[in-house]
Amino acid sequence: MRQFITKIVLFVIVAVVLGAALDWAITTGLHHRTDYVQEVWNDVMDSTVAPDLVVLGNCVAAHDHNPQILDSILGTDSYVFAMSNLTFPYHYFMWNMLRKYHTHDPKLVVLALDYSDMSYREAKTNMENEQFLALMCDRDARRFLRQYGGYSWLDAYVPCYRYFGHHKRIKYGIYNFLGLKRYAGTPEHYKGYQGLDCPYNGHDEWFDGDFEQPIEQPVVAMLDTFLMDCNKSGVEVLMVLPPIVYELSDRVVNEAEVYRVYDSLASAHRFECVHYVAPHWLSMDTNHFESPNHLNKQMSDVYTTDLAHYIATHYSL
Repeated sequence: MRQFITKIVLFVIVAVVLGAALDWAITTGLHHRTDYVQEVWNDVMDSTVAPDLVVLGNCVAAHDHNPQILDSILGTDSYVFAMSNLTFPYHYFMWNMLRKYHTHDPKLVVLALDYSDMSYREAKTNMENEQFLALMCDRDARRFLRQYGGYSWLDAYVPCYRYFGHHKRIKYGIYNFLGLKRYAGTPEHYKGYQGLDCPYNGHDEWFDGDFEQPIEQPVVAMLDTFLMDCNKSGVEVLMVLPPIVYELSDRVVNEAEVYRVYDSLASAHRFECVHYVAPHWLSMDTNHFESPNHLNKQMSDVYTTDLAHYIATHYSL
């Protein structure tokens, strides 16, 4: 019996060691991959990326704010740090990770918000949850993703557990770890930006009926804390409500209430909140959009140009 138990213990120890080694290899390989899922987070954790202007937000930030135009007009270095389909708690998490890995604070944060940002969403059930797999090597990321993202103790601490079912991530991680460059991926962003050069797709499911967007007070408090921290650190914040098609705005029954929260917090901390939502002209024509909440490439350039001139007039970079 003692011999049997010894063999079981040895087997478990060997399995854990091999699993930990494989987990480390996959994670290390993914940190060298430059595809849509991985490249922005890899730049967050790369201390050599140190822009003076940071755009934070969800996929609206990633598709509507062109750093090439911002850099050209403002004579600065900008970067879009965005996570698709997620809300403000994740923008704040990304901001904290940026400050952890970078000693250089930006001069200005453009915080791109929409009607959904004052609510929680689980990262694990998000359609682009693969971006978080390689972050579990970081203690602060583990803590946040367990608290807010729906990830379990098993995801955080059992080697390779979180990679189950993510066969492409496993393959890419191992191949990149082995130095097979053809699996390194093709960069799909320019400094976090990806323009959408597509005709308008109205997505009928967006317009099935009116809906009320939750305003969760812990998230409001989190935004208040973020603005307070920036104020204390001397980092300027420009809160922006980028264009969304007016048909979608009409469906959000409490949209004005959400935006009043943003305006109130901006005013309380002596920051600005600029509205490009309806009735702004950019939001009033479906031909400006790729989808109800994403401008097409041409109009994202128009919007970014207008925003850059606003920044040039009101801020010193």
